[in-house]
Amino acid sequence: MKKFRFRLQTLLDIREAREQEIQNELAGILGIQNRERARQYQLRQGIDEQSNRFRQKISSGKYTVNEAMLFERFMDVSYRAIDTAEDRVQSMEPVVQEIRERLVVASREKKVVEKLRQRKLDEYNYNMNREITKEYDDMNQRLYQKKQMEQN
Repeated sequence: MKKFRFRLQTLLDIREAREQEIQNELAGILGIQNRERARQYQLRQGIDEQSNRFRQKISSGKYTVNEAMLFERFMDVSYRAIDTAEDRVQSMEPVVQEIRERLVVASREKKVVEKLRQRKLDEYNYNMNREITKEYDDMNQRLYQKKQMEQN
């Protein structure tokens, strides 16, 4: 019996490649968003550390006006950077949503061909098993006839 061959395998390969390409595109955008969020986290940690240091200096009475001005500038710059990073993350959301929708469509298209392939494979296996059963029946019938001839 001949080996199973799915005539639409090329189409399935193309659809799998398209789905993988969209997944990679989504991963790239999500990576950028994650880097922006990590940057926000680092800035917030820096703000907390500097606030603690400034509080300690205030409580010990060892701060200067220049340090207070530097701290205030640091806080302003850090909060602006956090806001800018958040704006970038939010501006990417429509793009991320559009890519996710394209990924859903690509996955559905691939699944249609995969289901067809599975149906064809099941049909092939059914026919293969039928032929094997038929061969076994033929062999058993020949053996039976041979035994009958030997007995006579």
